[in-house]
Amino acid sequence: MKTTVITAGEAFTDIDVLACAVAYSELLTLENKKNEIVLPGVFNSSITSTIRSWNINYVTQPTDIESDIVIVDVSELTYISKFIQMEHVVEVYDHRFGFQDFWKEKLSEHAHVELVGACATLIWEEYKKRGFADKVSKLSANLLTIAILSNTLNFGASVTTDRDVTAFEELKKYIDLPLNWTEQYFEEVEQSIYTDIGHAITSDTKTLNLETVPFPVVMGQLELWSANTFLDKHKVEAQAALEKFGHPDWFLSIPSISEKKNYMYTESKKVKELLSKIITISFDGDVGVTDKLWLRKEIRKKLLEL
Repeated sequence: MKTTVITAGEAFTDIDVLACAVAYSELLTLENKKNEIVLPGVFNSSITSTIRSWNINYVTQPTDIESDIVIVDVSELTYISKFIQMEHVVEVYDHRFGFQDFWKEKLSEHAHVELVGACATLIWEEYKKRGFADKVSKLSANLLTIAILSNTLNFGASVTTDRDVTAFEELKKYIDLPLNWTEQYFEEVEQSIYTDIGHAITSDTKTLNLETVPFPVVMGQLELWSANTFLDKHKVEAQAALEKFGHPDWFLSIPSISEKKNYMYTESKKVKELLSKIITISFDGDVGVTDKLWLRKEIRKKLLEL
C-alpha cells in the first residue's frame, strides 16, 4: 500500500499545522490508509511545553519521496515543504486565500481552501463527513480544539466564523483538557516567548513578497494574552530578530488578546504608511495601536487587496 505524507510549511510548525497533521494522519489510519507526518519546520511558541510532552510521532523528512502528499495549513507555494514534488500532491487544506484558484485547477474537489479561522476546523469537518467523529482520539481532539482557540485569538479575530465556533463546541465532548486550560495555554505560550524572545519572533516571521506591494515586507507575529508593556521592555530584541531577515521594511505585530487590539512596531516609514492604508491604526513614533485584533493572514489579505 502506498504511503501518504501529511506535511505543511518549511519555515516553522505552529499549533494549527501540528493539530491538522496529527488529526488527519489519525483519520487516514481509521480508513486503513498508510501514512506518515513530515514536519520539517521548527516548532514555534504556539506549541507549548505541555503539548510537546504529549506522544506525537512525526519525522522531518519523508521516508519515500514518491509518496502521495497532503498539505495542511499552507497553500502558498513559497512556503510549502521543500521536499514536495508537485506531481505527488493529492490534497490541500488551508484557510488563507490567494492560491485557491491554482489548487482548484490542479486538484479540483481535493482542494479545500476555505475562509475559516483555523485549518483545524476543516479537518474536524472531514471527520464528520467521513463518519469518524466518534472515533477521534483525545490527542487529536485536544490539538484541534487548542488550534481553533489559538487561530481565532480566543474567538476575537475577525476571521472567526460560525464553523469555527461549531467545531470548537462539538470537540468539547472528546477532549480531556483541564477546566482552566484556556488560561493555562495562553500563559504557557507567553512563558515560552519570554524564555527566548528572539527565537520566538524568528520562528513566527514571514517575508511577504506580494504583487500589490513594490518591496518585500518582513512580518513577525507574537500572540500574547496581554502585550501592553512588551515593547517598552523588548524593542531591542525585536529589532535584532527582524533585521536578521535582511530587508529594511519589517514590522512586528503583537495581538494582545485580553485587550482585543494589536501593537505594531516598525521603524520603516514605508511600512507605517502601508499599514495606515489598510487598517485603522494610530502610530506614536515607531509603535502603532489598532482598534481591534488582527492576524497576519488578515493583514496579508488586506495587502493583496491594495
